[in-house]
Amino acid sequence: MDPRCLWLWGLLTGGALRGGWAQRGWSMYVPPRITGLRGDSIVLPCTFAHPIHDYTGDIRVIWKPDIFQCLVRNSSTETSSFDNCTTGQGPNGRYRLAGDPRRHNLSLHIAGLHYEDSREYTCRVMIPDVPNAYEKIGITLNVEARPSILNLTLLPGPLPVRVACTAEGIPVPNISWRGPSGIKVVQRQNTPGPWYQTTQVVSVNQTGTYTCRAENVHYWAERSVSMGSTGPPLLLIVLLPAALLLLAGLLLLVLCCRWKGQCRVPGREPAAPAGPTQDAPCTGRSRAAAHANGLPPAQALPQPGLSSAVSPAEKPDSCTYADLTFPQRWGQQER
Repeated sequence: MDPRCLWLWGLLTGGALRGGWAQRGWSMYVPPRITGLRGDSIVLPCTFAHPIHDYTGDIRVIWKPDIFQCLVRNSSTETSSFDNCTTGQGPNGRYRLAGDPRRHNLSLHIAGLHYEDSREYTCRVMIPDVPNAYEKIGITLNVEARPSILNLTLLPGPLPVRVACTAEGIPVPNISWRGPSGIKVVQRQNTPGPWYQTTQVVSVNQTGTYTCRAENVHYWAERSVSMGSTGPPLLLIVLLPAALLLLAGLLLLVLCCRWKGQCRVPGREPAAPAGPTQDAPCTGRSRAAAHANGLPPAQALPQPGLSSAVSPAEKPDSCTYADLTFPQRWGQQER
C-alpha cells in the first residue's frame, strides 16, 4: 500500500477519535489549534467523509457557536444552492465558507480578525436522510497581533527629559531604543498595560533623534522623536510649564487687585479731587466783574476763533479777565 494513503487514513481516523467518538463510514478532520493575526483573514480547516457515496440530497453545514450555517444540494447539476454558503454572514458579513461541502470541505473563512475572535469553534455536518449522522469537533483559534507603537510622548519635568513609548502586540513586544551616535539611552521604568500593551520610559539629556522600536515574533515597528536643533528645544520643554504657571499667577493677581480697587497703573493715575486752586480767586473775580458789567458769565471767557484779539500775555489761564472793559449794559450801543 502507498505510504501516503496510510498517512491520510491515520490523519482522518485520528481526527475522528479526537472528536470523542467515531461512527463507521464517517470521518472528520480539523486541526486542534490555529493562530491568526489581528486585522488579517484566516481559514479554519474542516474536511469530512460520509458512507453514502452516491448521495445527492442536501448537506447542512453548521459552525458554532452559532456564527454560520448554510444548506447545499449535493448535485453537480444544481449549483445555485451553493451561493448561500459563500455569502457573508454574521457581524459585518465576516463569515463564509471557503470550502465546498459537495467536495467534503467545510472550511470556514473569517475576515478581519479581532482579539475577541480568540475562542473554540465547532464544525458540524448534517445529512437529513441519515438521522444523527453528523460529527463535531472543536478547533481553538488564537488571535495574535503584530507590534504597533501607540504613543511616543515627551514628559515635561526637570532635566533629564523623560520620553515614554507605549506599544501593543501579542505576544507583548519588547521595546528597545536607539539614540544619536555615542549617546547611551538610560531606561527608567517598564510598565505593562491592558490589552497586551507595555510602556517604557527613558531619560534623555542631549539633543538628537531618539527611536523607539517594538518587536515580537510577528514583526517590528518604529517611531522617532527629535529634540534640539531639529525638534523641540530641551529648555523649552522644561521651562514651558513654569512659564505657564507664572503667567496664571500674574493673571490671578491682576484680577484680584482690580476686584478690590487697589490697582495703580503707571501713567494712568486717578484724577485729583475737585477743590479750590490757586487760580480760583482770580477766576472768581473775573466772573464777578463780567456779571457786574451785565454780561453773562459764559461770555466773560474768550470765545474760540477770537484768540487774535487777545495779546500773548493775556492767556485764558492768566488773571487778566478783570482788566477787560465791557459796556455798562448788555445790548446797549455805545454813545
